[in-house]
Amino acid sequence: MKIAIISDIHVLGPTEMEAAHRAHAELGADLSPLRKRWRRGLHRVRRRLWNGHLELREPAFRHALSRLLDYDPDWIICNGDFGGDYGGTGLSNDATFESVRGAVQLMRDLFSDRCRFVFGDHDLGKYSTVLRHGGIRIASIERGERALGIPSFWHVTDEDFHLIGVNSSLFTLDLFLPEALEHEVPEWRQRRAEHIEHVSHAFDGLSRQARVVLFCHDPSALTMLAQIPVVKRRLAQIEMTVIGHLHSPTLLKLAKLAPATKNWKPKYPVARIIARGLEGVQAWAQFNPVVCPSTFGTGHHVRGGLLVVERDDAGALVAKRIRLPRPRHLKKDAKHRHGR
Repeated sequence: MKIAIISDIHVLGPTEMEAAHRAHAELGADLSPLRKRWRRGLHRVRRRLWNGHLELREPAFRHALSRLLDYDPDWIICNGDFGGDYGGTGLSNDATFESVRGAVQLMRDLFSDRCRFVFGDHDLGKYSTVLRHGGIRIASIERGERALGIPSFWHVTDEDFHLIGVNSSLFTLDLFLPEALEHEVPEWRQRRAEHIEHVSHAFDGLSRQARVVLFCHDPSALTMLAQIPVVKRRLAQIEMTVIGHLHSPTLLKLAKLAPATKNWKPKYPVARIIARGLEGVQAWAQFNPVVCPSTFGTGHHVRGGLLVVERDDAGALVAKRIRLPRPRHLKKDAKHRHGR
């Protein structure tokens, strides 16, 4: 069994790329000159240190796909966050939907029924630090399920392994509800209850010999998963949990320091989501988490990657990272292809 995982591609299609540049140009337009310069300066620093190379995301994604074709896996798991979410409302935004639809269709064209997709938090909507608005939207999950065929829960078997994909945002729903539309809150809670029922049923039906590979975008969801009785009883059967969201394995190590900041109670939406999401970090280790890095890295000098999972000679699962080119190399390649 060979599994390849690609995660956090955050590709921006033409419309979303234009919207992103427009948002940057208008950043702080209604502020005083001094505050405008401060806001733009912070944004430039953020873009340089954290996922700022927007034009390099598609070259990184396409390079990753070429590596997957060479690897020829039995399964390709796409572990969430497909578009840029520059509207802050996920797939309910037409520009973001265009970006995600293009990426999903390309993967299906290349790999057909070997693909399985997992929702990421940005696919459903998340408060935007650039636009200063946004949030989780029912229209996003409906569009993902109906128009793109991405289920919140899926379960397939391969020999004695059970591959299970879950929607992390339904488990971490309480983190996102403050930015949800008030009239949508009851439906979100109903969807969470149904999701927990689906996951519980799947774990309850496992044989004692079954071995589970879990796919979950945001590791914060593992805190609640550990509280579901049947999942708690089956923890020993979870061979590995592949997570995304963090963009780099290094951040999983840093997350273990979170208990030292337990008194940190920020009110700003993104900081609040991070702080509350880390409150249960001690529970994560029970799931044997492995990070699939972002395809384009985390900064201008940090390369991205893929994750592949294989069985060794003893039958145990081994995860290996495939490194992708550094962003500056992708930039040279992009310029060469466009004749610039």
